[in-house]
Amino acid sequence: MSRAGGDRPESPEVAGPLDVTQPPPPPVTMTAAERKLTPYRYCKWRWLRFRRSWTDTRADRVPSWSRLYVRVYTRLLVLGLLVLAVPLLALLRELGVDVVWHALRALPGGETLVALVVFGTPALAAYGWMRPVWLDLVMVRERAIDFTGGRFNTRARESHSVIIGPLARTLNALAMRMERLIAAQRELTNGISHELRTPLARVRFALEVLREPASAAEYESALASIGQDVTELDELIDMSLTYARLEYSSLQSNLEPTVLAVWFDGQINDATLLYTGREIVAKVEIDRLLRVAMDKRLMSYAMRNLLRNASKYARSRIIVGLALRHGNVEIFVEDDGVGIPLEERERIFDAFVRLDRQTGGYGLGLAITHQVLRAHRGRIVVTDPLTLSGARFEMSWPAGSA
Repeated sequence: MSRAGGDRPESPEVAGPLDVTQPPPPPVTMTAAERKLTPYRYCKWRWLRFRRSWTDTRADRVPSWSRLYVRVYTRLLVLGLLVLAVPLLALLRELGVDVVWHALRALPGGETLVALVVFGTPALAAYGWMRPVWLDLVMVRERAIDFTGGRFNTRARESHSVIIGPLARTLNALAMRMERLIAAQRELTNGISHELRTPLARVRFALEVLREPASAAEYESALASIGQDVTELDELIDMSLTYARLEYSSLQSNLEPTVLAVWFDGQINDATLLYTGREIVAKVEIDRLLRVAMDKRLMSYAMRNLLRNASKYARSRIIVGLALRHGNVEIFVEDDGVGIPLEERERIFDAFVRLDRQTGGYGLGLAITHQVLRAHRGRIVVTDPLTLSGARFEMSWPAGSA
């Protein structure tokens, strides 16, 4: 087909707008010589990158070493010039400009050496001072990014800098705290799921009985069993929430002035009424009017757990003592049971650990007691008995100022 007004054919290199059959042109490839930047373009690229690092104010931008170095160098240079300006002005006033200038030129290297010393010394000082600090800051930033991503197993490198060292130690303490909380959450979840199986299985069995009871007595027994299992589930939930609250909180207890002897007598009286088959002997070795700082609710919970455990395993007698030694309140509970093996004395304070599953419970009592003593900056241990033949628990915490 020819154009109007002429018979010259169209050029095959010119494609119309609807020509979709023609393949695209091959990509233009650059040789290594073409890819290499000229000195001018390289310097321009470096300048643009430097300027971008100075003007970028985003929160997620990469920190700029050049920006920090130039700032420190400028300040040191200004400080050095101010220090040199005072004697220089005094010399100019006494000797005159020409004499001082000739004296400077007479030095080895002349004014060039003076300029190098004046401008080079702050540069070396800024580098030697800020480079280790900068490396520590980059390390802390990388660890903070790891912690943000959930990688709490990493640790910040220990730094001897008085600026970065405390920050690095704080980050490591935070990582250890988060690791412990995650492990405690996993342990609590696994323990609760395990403990829920037995009462739920009994409830399911009782519901099957209620669908077709054989007699009125069997119907009443199934209802009683469901009620008991619901009570156990409620107790498990309450203890789990208490344990989680103490484990995940900042462990700041509500301390209040408390007359220690009165509180202790109340705990012993309650235990005497509850455990009538056990003889509970109290030994109080403190001033009856002594007031200490404590959280009565949490400490009562811990004391009830120790007395409940002692009543479970004691044959007939329990001794409970109270004393004040070296500024610490000390309470011990000792029974005449079978005792606790030496290799199990540390493990029993972990959650959901029970040495004897025939006595019931969920293995949270001692774990909660341990958390309560931690909240009071105290401790609880199992030691060898001194009077009876069973286990001896000793807990202590600072009396504080009340």
